[in-house]
Amino acid sequence: MRQSADTGHIGNEQGMTLIELAVVLALTGILSLFMGTELQAMADRVYLDAAVTEVVGDLRYARTMAVREGEPIKVALGGDQPGVTLFRSSDPAQPAAPTRNLKDRGVLAIRSSGGLLLSFQPRGTSATPTTLTLEGRRGDQRVITVSFTGIVRAR
Repeated sequence: MRQSADTGHIGNEQGMTLIELAVVLALTGILSLFMGTELQAMADRVYLDAAVTEVVGDLRYARTMAVREGEPIKVALGGDQPGVTLFRSSDPAQPAAPTRNLKDRGVLAIRSSGGLLLSFQPRGTSATPTTLTLEGRRGDQRVITVSFTGIVRAR
C-alpha cells in the first residue's frame, strides 16, 4: 500500500500577501500622521478652553469674596508666568486663594487692557474694567471681559 504524497498545496485557506500587508500598514501610518496632529490641536483647544473657564471662575470668585467680606479684592495676573492670584487689600502679602498656574493648561501669555492688577470693590463693581486675552500654544486666543459693573464674560 502506497500513501499519496502531499503536493504542498494549501486547500481553501486564505491569507494576506506581503504586499497587501505593506499597503495596509502604509495607509495606517499616513492616516495616523494626519489624525495625530489633528488630535493634538484639538487637545490644545480643550486645554485653552479649560484655562478660560478657570480664570472666569477665579474672577467671579474674587467679585463674590469682595461683596461677602466687604473689602476690595485684588487679582494679580502673571506677567512673565501666566497665572492668577487673588489678594485681600488688607493683607496683600498673603494670597486669598492659591495661585493658579496657567502654563500647565497650555497658556503662553495673558494680556490685559487694564494692566496686570484688577480690583473688585465691596459693591461688586470692578475698579478696573478690562479685556483679558489668553493665548494658547498654537496661537489660539480666547477673550474674557470684565465690565465696570463687575460682570465677567468669556467669548
